[in-house]
Amino acid sequence: MNKWASIGRLRLVILGLFFLNLGVDQQAQAQPNISALGSIQADTSDLVAMQEGLEVFGIIPWRWANRTKWGAREVATDSLLRWEHYTDGHVLWAQRSDVIAYELGTVGRQSGHYVQGFGPGDQKVYLEGIDLSNPITGLQELQYVPINKVSSIQELASHRLRSDWRLRDYYLIKPISTLNYDESSYTYRNLEFGVGHNFSERSHLELSFWDRRAGGNYPANELKGSQMFAKGYYHLSKTLRLDAWAANNSFEADESFGYSNSSAGFPFSEYGPIPRRNSVSSSSSRSDWFVRLGHRPDSSSLASSSFQLGRTIHKFSLPFGTDTTAWNIRSLWFTSATVLEGPSWGLSAEGRWSGYTNRKGSDTGFHTIKLSNWWESNANLLGYWKVLPTVNLRLGVEHAFTGDRGSALSGWVSLDFDNKFIKTNLQLGQGLQLRSIQDQYWTSNSWQNDGTNFEDSPLQESQYILGSVDLWPERILTIWLNARYSVESGIALLAPSGLFQEEIRVYYAKEHSFWSTSVGLDTHSSHWEYGLSATAFSRGNGQIQAQSTELFETDMQFRLRSHVFWKGYVFERAAYTKMGVRLYGSPLGSHNLAFDTAAQWWSVQQNGLAEQPAFLRADIEISSRVRSMIVFLRWENMAQGLLGPGYFGADSFPMPGRRLVVSIKATFRN
Repeated sequence: MNKWASIGRLRLVILGLFFLNLGVDQQAQAQPNISALGSIQADTSDLVAMQEGLEVFGIIPWRWANRTKWGAREVATDSLLRWEHYTDGHVLWAQRSDVIAYELGTVGRQSGHYVQGFGPGDQKVYLEGIDLSNPITGLQELQYVPINKVSSIQELASHRLRSDWRLRDYYLIKPISTLNYDESSYTYRNLEFGVGHNFSERSHLELSFWDRRAGGNYPANELKGSQMFAKGYYHLSKTLRLDAWAANNSFEADESFGYSNSSAGFPFSEYGPIPRRNSVSSSSSRSDWFVRLGHRPDSSSLASSSFQLGRTIHKFSLPFGTDTTAWNIRSLWFTSATVLEGPSWGLSAEGRWSGYTNRKGSDTGFHTIKLSNWWESNANLLGYWKVLPTVNLRLGVEHAFTGDRGSALSGWVSLDFDNKFIKTNLQLGQGLQLRSIQDQYWTSNSWQNDGTNFEDSPLQESQYILGSVDLWPERILTIWLNARYSVESGIALLAPSGLFQEEIRVYYAKEHSFWSTSVGLDTHSSHWEYGLSATAFSRGNGQIQAQSTELFETDMQFRLRSHVFWKGYVFERAAYTKMGVRLYGSPLGSHNLAFDTAAQWWSVQQNGLAEQPAFLRADIEISSRVRSMIVFLRWENMAQGLLGPGYFGADSFPMPGRRLVVSIKATFRN
């Protein structure tokens, strides 16, 4: 009773802080902050009109409070994203310098990534407050992110990696139209168009449609999907804003279950590969809507409080053999967040509750989750104290609790030092993560869980130390390093069992070590950019809850990345152009992560998987901007055949071979 009473008090405190802060309304006036509008919106041709509109209506553009004061770092900005080409969020993650990517070869697939050593199950991504985690598997569904609308991405590392994605706002009192189109050989095509209009500086409405095609380069690899999207906001006053969002996504995909050809001799051609399954396809959909009330103390301040109510529907169906992987999950969720700050300190509190209902249809006997409904909640408290002008002490506490899988309490403390020559961070913490619904309740003809109740399925636990160093940050030359070491237990493993290895059994690794590190340098001038980085991680041997410890095979993962670009005006300053080459590869063979299609699961590596050969991927890129239009060209996999036959992102899932991708991005202001 004491535990649940304390949880109830924590919720009341968070809600109380929100409404207390909501009532504080300082009527301070300020000049319009044009620089806060972002690089796309703040074109010089529109500055005068924007200035006039803002002064007439007295509305200063809305800026949400970021998490950098509490230890988060900004990894992507609007000015960076608009010069790059990313099909979706998975592709964006795969091209980062501190990521080891396990790509499934086409858009719409839930690729796996180790970001700063955080695996696919150790990440949480929120898009404007929407939890992008799949409610069954816990994997991040980045394929649904309209990447061309993203303005910033911030990450906060603790026992897991949390990412917050924000979309851009427009404050022009005129219609805005956008067109994003890219295509390549075979059936790859990506088309997104949208319209937006600010009827006044108080209100905004945006509609868009996103059509996607991929595959065709290998048998049983076609994919098509679409997204309908709408968002809007309205300033109720200088300190209150109401936001609304609705999006509907759908995908239909051929499921090859990977290809049976060996990696070393894989034929990168249309007719050579042999799919493990020829005639299996899946259908999936996701729809979201929310309404959000935001508050800022005055019109020149960051938004400090919000209350958000939303609904999400997940549908998935994959019939194969004697099994069908399927679910139809509806969730209702709400969040409340508030920030309190003083001259040298700050507190951030956030609470989230989600309730889930599994709606079973006519194929009830084939549904892989028998659970009818469940709920989970999360309370998060962050704080910082500026000990000295260059030294900050930060801390965080997170309590996750459910109605059926118990609760998990995590905490961390960090010390930061930041001046113009060096930026360092050191963090210590202990974390617990709840089992996913798939871990706990999955039932299938070809799936067996070694633990059938909470006691047999232990929580995932880690004691860790992580840190980073940046020398000469934001200078011409920057050298950076980040590293993490943890002692972990309760990691779920998948391993084949049975005489013909047709069944999958879940085991849990006991105490074992894990380390990850990335090091690199970046340099830039008015006309040149260069970067070089190396990333590695390794998981140590641990005791498995099975007699055969060889099911958990260790293998260090190592990747190298490099890029060099020239940039400048061409054709008598008619166009601004950027051109160069990107290299990504591994000089070592390794056992990569394995994706189990039937379970929609990224497992840690185990024996029995074919070793992936060393590889080198080279992409040549040219992008050029003329006014508000960008043309982008990329020759992908130019090094195919030079070091290994081609690029495998994951075991038995090859990436497309050598191809030319053409992309056009345009913004029209009427």
